[in-house]
Amino acid sequence: METLLVQSVDRFFVRKAPVKGHLVIADISGYTRFLTDSFNDMEAEHGNGIISDLLNSIVDAIDAPMDVSSIEGDAVFLYGEFDASMTGQTVLESVERLYCAFKSSLDTMVINTTCSCNACVNIEGLGLKIVMHCGEFLIQKVGPIVTLSGPDVILVHRLLKNHIVETSGISNYFLVTDACVEALEVDWVRDVWQEHTEQYEHIGPVVGWISNLDDVYEMLQLQTEIKISPGDAWDRLVVSTKAPPTVVWDHIINPTKRVQWIAAAEGMKLENAAEGRVSPGTEFHCSHGDSVTKFTVLDMRPHSYITAMVEFVEDSVVRYTYYLQPTGSGTRITLAAASPSAPDGMAIPGLDSPDYQTAWHEMMDGNFQLLVPMTDEAVAASTA
Repeated sequence: METLLVQSVDRFFVRKAPVKGHLVIADISGYTRFLTDSFNDMEAEHGNGIISDLLNSIVDAIDAPMDVSSIEGDAVFLYGEFDASMTGQTVLESVERLYCAFKSSLDTMVINTTCSCNACVNIEGLGLKIVMHCGEFLIQKVGPIVTLSGPDVILVHRLLKNHIVETSGISNYFLVTDACVEALEVDWVRDVWQEHTEQYEHIGPVVGWISNLDDVYEMLQLQTEIKISPGDAWDRLVVSTKAPPTVVWDHIINPTKRVQWIAAAEGMKLENAAEGRVSPGTEFHCSHGDSVTKFTVLDMRPHSYITAMVEFVEDSVVRYTYYLQPTGSGTRITLAAASPSAPDGMAIPGLDSPDYQTAWHEMMDGNFQLLVPMTDEAVAASTA
C-alpha cells in the first residue's frame, strides 16, 4: 500500500511511493519577445494582462484527469495520475482542448482590441506549444502548492527545448512521447502524427509524435454544428452522476464500455474511426443476437456534447444529443431526441405517436439505469 508522510494535516505531505501518470506543459510561445517589445508602462501593463488572460483561458479548460502543478512564467505545468476510467483518446482530447481555449481567447482579443500599443498590436504573434510525457513522479504538497519531482519531470521540461519548428514548420504543436503512446494505448498516433526525435544530454534520444494544433482547431471551427435542442425535443431525459464529464464522455465513446450500458447489447465494434479515433462519421455497430443496430456520430465537441443517429422502427432513425454539463459534484447528462424520421430527414407519418415515444423513452431510461452506476463506480474506484 502506498505510504504517506504527513505533518500538520493539510499543510504538508510527500508521497513516498512514486505515482504513474501524465505530465503536460502548455507553453506560450513568443512570450519573451512580446514582453520585451512592450517599452512603456502602459504597454507593459497591457502585455501582462494579455498573458494573464491567456493563461487563465488554459487553466479554465483543464479537465480531469489533469490538474495544475504550477504556473511557470508563460507556461502551465499539469499532471494527472493514470485513470482506468478514461482511455487514450479522452486524455489526448483533454490536452487538445487547452489549445482550443487558448486560440479562441486569442482570436477574441485580436478581433476586439482597438489599442495601438506594441503589446496589443503584437497579440497575433503569440502561440502555444504543448509537450506531454508519461512516466513516474513523486508528489509533494506544501500548503496549497503542489510540486513534482523525478527524472520524468526533468524530461518533460527538457522537451520544451527542441527543433520541432525548424524541422517541421509547425509552430503550434502537440508533442507526445512514445512512452505516452504506449501508456495510453493510442497506437494509431504512430500512423497519423509526424515522428520526431530529440537528443538530450544525460538522457539520450527521445522519440515522440507531433500533431498540428492549428489543424485540430480549424477542424472544429469548420465542423457543422448539429444539436437537438432540449427545449424542442420530441423526448428528453435528464440524469446526474458523480463522475466528471471526461469520465462520462469516455463511457460514451469507448465501445468496450459502451456495450456494457446499451440495453441488450451483446457486442460492439467501431467502423469508420477516422485516424483511429471516434469522430463525426464513426459508426458503432451494436449486435443483439443475429441483428445489428448502427449508431452514427453526426457531430461532437469533446467532453461537451455528442450528436448521433440510431436506427429505430420501420426503417426510421432517431437523431439525439447527449449534453454533458459539469456540476459541483459531477455531471448532469441531458439526452434530447428529435422525432423519428427517414435517414434523409424526411418525416414519416405516425412515428411521432405517444406509443413510440414511450418505447423510446423506456429504452433510453434503461440505458441510463446502467450508465450512471458505471460512471459512479469508476470514480469511486479511481478515488480509492
